[in-house]
Amino acid sequence: MTQPYRVALSALTALTALTFWAGHVAAQAQTSQPQPQPQAVQPAVRAAGLDVRVSGFATLGYAISDQPWRWQRFTDKHGTLWRDSIVGGQLDARFSPNWSATAQLTLAPSTRHERQWAVEAAWAFVSWRPDNDWLLRAGKQRVPIFLNAENRDVGQTYAFARLPAEAYAVSPTTDYTGLSVSRTWQRDSGELSADAYGGRAQISDRIHSRELGPQYVPVHTDIFGAALTWRSEALNWRVGLIRAVTQRSDGQLLPRSYPFVSPFPGFGYFQVSNDIPGGPGIRSTDAITNHIVNLSLDARVAPNWRVVTEVARNIQSRTDLGANTVGGYVAVLHTLGHLTPYVSLARLQTLGAPRKVSEALMASAGQGSDALSVAQRAAADGIPVYDQTSAGVGAAYALSPRSQIKGEWMHTRIGRRSAMADDPPEGTLSQTGVNVLSLSYSVVF
Repeated sequence: MTQPYRVALSALTALTALTFWAGHVAAQAQTSQPQPQPQAVQPAVRAAGLDVRVSGFATLGYAISDQPWRWQRFTDKHGTLWRDSIVGGQLDARFSPNWSATAQLTLAPSTRHERQWAVEAAWAFVSWRPDNDWLLRAGKQRVPIFLNAENRDVGQTYAFARLPAEAYAVSPTTDYTGLSVSRTWQRDSGELSADAYGGRAQISDRIHSRELGPQYVPVHTDIFGAALTWRSEALNWRVGLIRAVTQRSDGQLLPRSYPFVSPFPGFGYFQVSNDIPGGPGIRSTDAITNHIVNLSLDARVAPNWRVVTEVARNIQSRTDLGANTVGGYVAVLHTLGHLTPYVSLARLQTLGAPRKVSEALMASAGQGSDALSVAQRAAADGIPVYDQTSAGVGAAYALSPRSQIKGEWMHTRIGRRSAMADDPPEGTLSQTGVNVLSLSYSVVF
């Protein structure tokens, strides 16, 4: 075990002991009812019918693993603040009872460059509410797919140290720019809402190759979806369906399949580029299509006990080389005053053709260092294959109504491969594991 990992583990041990002791004291001093979610301090400016409110949020997150290779883009045995740290600010302006606008800016690691921070608009939309039941929005919005999809950047709003990647990685995008319409039905026991939406997302798809390193491919995704959500004190659930059509932003075609070329008996290779001679040329498509269905559930099963589970299936067509996944998790959380410990189990797996094609490409490339072998390995690395299972234990402790500290240990077992790991030049990471220790402080203001 490396020295930084020992230091972080000691810190987590001390943090856990402190939070359990504080939670025990708080539980004795308070009622057993869970505390309501805190609201950010929102300075308001009112003039000539205009109501402006400003709020902010931040998370300082540290993560360290026990492996030399990078996991989830940033995490390795040296530790990092890049994976989970973020700062954001939000402005809400109400012009009348019917019209309002929202803008949210975040400062976080760039999604388009490997080692840069960037300011991006997470939200930027105008809202029209003709009555209490209907809401129409136009602009940049979050995709309402998972329970914490809309507030995923605000770590203070949930107990997890990090939202389970095995589920949240299934969605092709987290946001879009377009239109949405919502209808709400108020009931004595809770609230039912239906959402329909459509628009376009500009994305940079990160692809890591063991020889070529990370590359970012600009694409745009047109999405259309619907979601049905129930919210109450004892039960929250959401079901949704998304259709996503993705194209390269530069107009180039996307590969659909790679032909196998055998110029003479006993020798063959995959033609992964039209620049490689001897084959009929790769099959291409102007767009690939994904259909994502999801089911989310957050249920209070006993006083101060909750079970949260989410599962999603990404069905891809028009290519054998993309994401065709199923993922999900189940977690049990227990509230003890200010303390919320939890355990979780998650699974993410690629199904069908992408996994088989990736394995065939790696077998054909072997360990050769020639240009043809390198090209086949790069093509295999470009297919997002997942075969991983994660088990974790963590805790969140509320320091105040607007801030909390969190700690989590997560063990992930990699089967055949995981695209969340940056494979080293030595070969594909398979049948191995990675332990990640996470510590964070989240606040709203």
